[in-house]
Amino acid sequence: MNRKMLGSVLRLGFGEAVSRLASFGLYAYISRSYGVELLGIVALAQTVATYVTMGTDQGLRMIGARIVARSPDTASVIIPRILKKRLISCAACVALGSVYALWGPVPAIARLYILGFVLAVVPYAFSLDWLAWGLDHLGWLGAWRGVVGVVFVVGAIGAIRLSHTTLLPLTAANAAGAVFGALLLWTVWRLRWKSHSAGFALADSNVGDELRWGAVLPLGLSTILNLMFNNFDTVMLGAMTSVREVGRYSAAYKILFVVFGGYYLLTQSLYPKLSRAKGEPRLRRLLRNALFGVTAIGASATLVVVVWAHSILRVIYGSDLNAVGLLRLLSIAIPMDFCAALLGTVLVSRGFDKPVLWGAIAATAFNVAANFWLIPRQGAMGAAWATLASYVVLLVVLGAAYAVRPVFADVRHAIGAADVLTSSSV
Repeated sequence: MNRKMLGSVLRLGFGEAVSRLASFGLYAYISRSYGVELLGIVALAQTVATYVTMGTDQGLRMIGARIVARSPDTASVIIPRILKKRLISCAACVALGSVYALWGPVPAIARLYILGFVLAVVPYAFSLDWLAWGLDHLGWLGAWRGVVGVVFVVGAIGAIRLSHTTLLPLTAANAAGAVFGALLLWTVWRLRWKSHSAGFALADSNVGDELRWGAVLPLGLSTILNLMFNNFDTVMLGAMTSVREVGRYSAAYKILFVVFGGYYLLTQSLYPKLSRAKGEPRLRRLLRNALFGVTAIGASATLVVVVWAHSILRVIYGSDLNAVGLLRLLSIAIPMDFCAALLGTVLVSRGFDKPVLWGAIAATAFNVAANFWLIPRQGAMGAAWATLASYVVLLVVLGAAYAVRPVFADVRHAIGAADVLTSSSV
């Protein structure tokens, strides 16, 4: 890794680390003060809100970042286009999320928490996180993540201690973090980045094509399905078991996402660079070597988690929450996730959105079916087995897509190919 890449990872990583540490601080506080039930309620509320967030975005974050990475001067023109689409999606998704919170198959005690977290998604529609990502301002992107996380967690814990209640402090602090984060990046855009954007009319027809609903929706569906692949088991556990099972499962899975998050810093830093890269034969060889490398690193991380699972859980949550077996089983997914994330980043950055969509469809369909079968029989442990089997499906599809497509051809050629694959009427 060269110095420039290392600098990008560190700038993004600082904010990401602050956000994740703050989140763990909240989980630890809830677990130690209120038990695994409230932990499960918060995890379920965050999961449902994440689906609403992804529905609001519809993949526009990746498309917007890809466009400005290639043509930074188009930022002023595409901001209102992306904002308009996000607001339309947000209205529909927040409405659906609210209906689910009030009348869906969730524990009654969690309904108002879920509703509060869903409504707090509205400020995200205005966020310029995608712009910071595409312009390679990873320090600001990291600051945005850190600010949102810290405002939420500090506000929530402080208000809980003062009020001795949990519903209003948690939901209000979550909304405050989202509002403050959106305002931060809009302020930076106005004061620093806007002067560097000429804002001329879009000259590249591919840019206009990429912002059509017909091009946006397939990638949006792909991101939602990918999210379902990662955490729909949490929603299903909430619908089919109890908040205690949700709490156990989320406690184990959240630890893995710390490992995943450190790796995602690298793939996110690579994304704008891959979008600009010229096609070279050596890139395939480099990717092959990278896949071997991340597999080895992931396997080492799995070994560490397996050996120290009990201690890790006790240090974070105050007890093991009866989740040691879950954590050990789920840790087997680490090397598979590393490979899938790298392949998916490469494919999307080069404009091959449709293969990623098919991979998400296959893995998610298998995951949901497996969870329907296993959760009633094994609870959280069944969800863990379903997750591992689904990763195998995802890797097979993504690997096959990468093998048969000219992923590292010229950028325009790659994007043109993706437009053909994703074309549909507007």
